[in-house]
Amino acid sequence: METLAALVSAATVRIHAPTDGYATSEPGAAGPAGPAGPKPWGSGFFIAPSWVLTCAHVALRGGGGDVGLTYEGGTVRGRVQWAEPGTAGPGGWPAPDLALVRLLEPADHQCVMLTERVPELFTRTSVLYFGWTEEAGEPVEFSGQCSIRGRLGKDGRIRLGNEDEMPQGISGGPVVDPTRGEVIGVLKARRTGQDGGVAVSVDQLRRVALPDGPPRGESHDLYHRVLHAHDRHHAAAHLDALGHRPTWTDVQLGLGAGHGRALSPDRRTELLGLLAELPPPASTTDLVHDIEQILGGRVEGQTLAPRGRRDGLGMLYEGRLGDAELQGILRYAVRAATADHPYVEPGTEAAETALWDWTRTTATGLSRTFRNSLANERLARLRARGRGAAEERPVPAPETEPRASVLLDVSPQFWTPHRYNWRVGVVHPNGDVQPVDEDETGVPAQALPAAVAAALTEAFRRTDGRDARAALHVALRRELFDLPVDTWRVPADAPPLGAVRPVVLRRAAGPDADEEHEDHEVRTARWGTLRTQAMSPVVLDCEDNRHVPVPPEDKLRRLPHPSLPVLCHYADGTAPDGPGLGRVLDSGYDVALWRRQRLGDGRVCTEYHRGVRHAVASASAVDRLPAEIRTLRAGIADGQPEMYWADGIVILFDDPASPLPGTGLVLEAP
Repeated sequence: METLAALVSAATVRIHAPTDGYATSEPGAAGPAGPAGPKPWGSGFFIAPSWVLTCAHVALRGGGGDVGLTYEGGTVRGRVQWAEPGTAGPGGWPAPDLALVRLLEPADHQCVMLTERVPELFTRTSVLYFGWTEEAGEPVEFSGQCSIRGRLGKDGRIRLGNEDEMPQGISGGPVVDPTRGEVIGVLKARRTGQDGGVAVSVDQLRRVALPDGPPRGESHDLYHRVLHAHDRHHAAAHLDALGHRPTWTDVQLGLGAGHGRALSPDRRTELLGLLAELPPPASTTDLVHDIEQILGGRVEGQTLAPRGRRDGLGMLYEGRLGDAELQGILRYAVRAATADHPYVEPGTEAAETALWDWTRTTATGLSRTFRNSLANERLARLRARGRGAAEERPVPAPETEPRASVLLDVSPQFWTPHRYNWRVGVVHPNGDVQPVDEDETGVPAQALPAAVAAALTEAFRRTDGRDARAALHVALRRELFDLPVDTWRVPADAPPLGAVRPVVLRRAAGPDADEEHEDHEVRTARWGTLRTQAMSPVVLDCEDNRHVPVPPEDKLRRLPHPSLPVLCHYADGTAPDGPGLGRVLDSGYDVALWRRQRLGDGRVCTEYHRGVRHAVASASAVDRLPAEIRTLRAGIADGQPEMYWADGIVILFDDPASPLPGTGLVLEAP
């Protein structure tokens, strides 16, 4: 119970006015946070990476828009993405009184685990609640305990007892079932003039607005965007063999949460994670049909129709006894793995296979007759679907019209430490170089963005088309590979360079230059393969989230030509010119991915690995990979949590057929 309370507390946030460094007249708002921090508007809690759930009346206290969020990792800025209702009514804030807040920057944090059970199955004994309040003018954490007394109406409100105080400020905090170790509701308010308080069931999140038109991907449906991220997060944390903090699944196992039920907590977490890797159901009608087929009758009494596969799973619990409950869940998994999807994303085929593998393994203890029926049902549904696996996109043909690019060459002044020369030029498709400007006087690293701004602006003016922006090629020696050019803003009030145009890294001339390699033909053949065949990302320095050495050069050279080297732990104690990356570069690879950021306690490598696979599959061929990385960087700049895994991503893109121009050509600037 102490561990459960610690997990909830770590994921609970204090919501207040955004701290921009200036005062505001908004009631309860604050300027810069002092020792006590800003005055709290209320509470909330992380339900998925970079997503906070709270009450609408808390999130909208400042009029909507941005809010400040303080948690154990610090203070960040968030933006209200959805709130219902949008304004108070005559009698206050009607149900559901919920809001989702999106973080505007990457942050490491913990997340609560939400129940997928229907409200009728919630405990009727004791629950815990958490939040923030004020004591002597300072914000303090608060927790309490009470009972569930029943429900109020049919809009998801839960009536709470008055066993503990419910002070001002804890509205928006989580309500936790301590028996099962999961969050079942959001604390809404004290009952004015009455005993106890009111919470809102988390199933009311299904009220999140449907997307306009057919969904084109997970990011276009806010409900699935958040809940899929929630389930993938907990599955990844559970499967992280090296994690040093207890997970929610660990706590649920300790509580005996799955005792007597078909799924143990670990099996449940795995299944929810696998379901979240699939596209959502094609429609609610299809989902309900599957549930009714499994239960053998109509589904009654649902005030809110299920929207996602986790919702359907919750409807199967405790409807049957003994093996019948597990059999129903396994049939549900088979139907999910063979369903028609509203869209197909990279990795869908692998996700279907993984879910079927889980189903077969989990069914091991059941009768052979039932196991055969599962396999037969799967095959029959695949035949009816008309394909044995999800359709992956074909590899597009490489671009046939080369475009001009901009070259930024930065080199250290060897006679003056920590100062750098630079030069900017336009590289035309035929290889001709048009110098723009240069500086050999040497500038410190922090002054480089301002020093090159005018030259880059002019170069972009010469190369950007009406519908496309020229790529920026940054030539650096290995010891400068950490220079974050993609984050520079040119001009200073513009978005980051990497968010508006492809920014790729190239190896500058020097002791490690291409001319030193004797395998030019092999490199050229490898690049040609990557242009015409689907790339296969290979993580070289990570096994089960553990930092392992990059394989030796002879093994790297034997990898199949479509292989794309990926480094996961580049920033974890490995120098920019260290042996791991150097080994990749010296093995004849001209395209690779890594990230400058070190992993924090709140994240595991699974998200990064998954994101790289999807990004590479979306790009298909190497020519389109820089544009795909630009899309990721643009998403980060725009505050899209699904892309935060790519924060600090670097792409080496050193086409052997387009060598860098000679030094003298660029230095001939007038």
